[in-house]
Amino acid sequence: MIDCSNVRFTYDGERFVLRGIDLHIADGEFVCILGGNGSGKSTLAKHMNALLVPDEGCVRVAGRDTQDEEYVYDIRSTAGMVFQNPDDQLVASLVEDDVAFGPENLGVESAHIAERVKQALKEVGLVGFERHETHALSGGQKQRVAIAGVLAMEPRALILDEASSMLDPRGRKGLMRVCHELNDRGMTIIMITHYMEEAAAADRVVVMNEGRIACEGTPEEVLTQADELAALNLDVPYSCQLGLALQKAGMHVVPHVNETQMVAEIVAKLSEVGKLGEAGHAKDIDPAFHATAPAPSEDALLRFEDVFFTYTKSKKERKRKKLGSKPEERAAWGNDPNEVWALKDISFELRRGEFLGIAGHTGSGKSTLLQHMNGLLQPSRGRVLVGGEDLADKKAAAAAKARIGIVFQYPERQLFATTVFDDVAFGPRNLGLSGDEVEARVRESLSRVGLSIDSLRDMSPFELSGGQQRRVAFAGVLAMNPEALVLDEPVAGLDPVARREFLELIAQLHKQGTTIVMVSHSMDDLAAMCDRVVVLKEGEIVRQGTPAHVFMHAAKLNEIGLGLPAPQRMAYALIDAGAPLSADELYSIDSLAAEIASIAEGGAR
Repeated sequence: MIDCSNVRFTYDGERFVLRGIDLHIADGEFVCILGGNGSGKSTLAKHMNALLVPDEGCVRVAGRDTQDEEYVYDIRSTAGMVFQNPDDQLVASLVEDDVAFGPENLGVESAHIAERVKQALKEVGLVGFERHETHALSGGQKQRVAIAGVLAMEPRALILDEASSMLDPRGRKGLMRVCHELNDRGMTIIMITHYMEEAAAADRVVVMNEGRIACEGTPEEVLTQADELAALNLDVPYSCQLGLALQKAGMHVVPHVNETQMVAEIVAKLSEVGKLGEAGHAKDIDPAFHATAPAPSEDALLRFEDVFFTYTKSKKERKRKKLGSKPEERAAWGNDPNEVWALKDISFELRRGEFLGIAGHTGSGKSTLLQHMNGLLQPSRGRVLVGGEDLADKKAAAAAKARIGIVFQYPERQLFATTVFDDVAFGPRNLGLSGDEVEARVRESLSRVGLSIDSLRDMSPFELSGGQQRRVAFAGVLAMNPEALVLDEPVAGLDPVARREFLELIAQLHKQGTTIVMVSHSMDDLAAMCDRVVVLKEGEIVRQGTPAHVFMHAAKLNEIGLGLPAPQRMAYALIDAGAPLSADELYSIDSLAAEIASIAEGGAR
């Protein structure tokens, strides 16, 4: 299907981004491409449907040379591509028009276009969203529209460039299900991802590094090589991490990239030493799953009181949407397309010095909630208070924007100035600070994110690497000296090593006294880092409490579309198989490995 022979490519005529790529993907194969940020993955993907053509070498798609302009139309009809950021791909104001755009340009008859749009939206769980405006969708919903738009073209090959990075756990699972169904029907799938669990489900894994193919093979051959992957800024899957941790603890197991296989391996070992009992029932030991707001605290920095919010301003439209809502129109991936309220009866508080996590399915209202925290949005009903001041007051709202700093998804897109110094200095200058104070703020904030003002002062932020750009964007918010830092998916799109570095940076900022709010689709990150977690479902808080309190509810979290942290998921599977693990402990990989090893050695609880 796709044949790359000695492909070399440069953007600037000097530095080669691809350096002799030889890659052959068979018709009907499912291939996953991994690599650190800047390894050349996206550049290679764009060669696979003639968005780019090689400076040297040759790329053929279904036998057609991408450099032959006569075949460009055929190649792009054959290989459909979904980009990492959906805003780069959406072209129409309404969902159904955007999904129809591709088939229309292929000359598909009108009667067939409608059927293709309907089927594609069903595949991505957006039935009922046909007449919704694309700009008003959440990031994850936009990504699903972009995927539907490519599926509606019915390509022979589907190229996904980090297409799952904006999706919640259920959305990622749904996308993988769709990909496997299409692959079973003969479609070639090329998936670029930083999620090792997605790579584990492919036929073949290709790892890139500095524009070259570093290694390739089956998932078991590639994804169990922890040292080699670490050198390439990658991790092994969680199941393999558990297997390696058990080996270090002295237990003779073979690490597997598949969780089910890893659990079966452990169960077999425990059975051999007679440490397996009757199947347990670990899930939802506390049957109550509801949002019990804690008692008001005198140390609250921010408080939501009975907040409702709607983007639909017209009472007539609100009434029509409410009356028109039908249960069967609820989207398969967890959203009601006719829901009036983006937020419903939200009450909670943020305490000074805490690390608060916010979880929720795509479209649950997370980003809307964040924009209420410093007055960017005002409640339709209810109150938001910062330091006891109601943000309905304009002066209080203006002051809150300095006290509560928000870093949006893809923070590097907040950059705008000609130099790094001017970008970071923008906020302090608008506070009316003196030149010396601005200089001190810029120097300190850049230092806090691990950057040097001396080497970067006069550089354009757009000449920096992606990771450096993200740090500069963080510094621009920190330069305002906010009391709280609010982060909306701060590590989306980063490779495992960069992701770990940014999470360590955020943890360090918290240790230095900054109050942190972090929205994330990674239950593992929330479980490991947060003091408290608030769970949203369709605009409502359905659970709040410590990570251990929240993640004891597997069935409810799966129902919402969030799932569990990987160690907890595997622990529950082991308990269900009869392993005598604690049913009321929130496990990490290390603590789970230590407990299993202790059981195997005779130290079961």
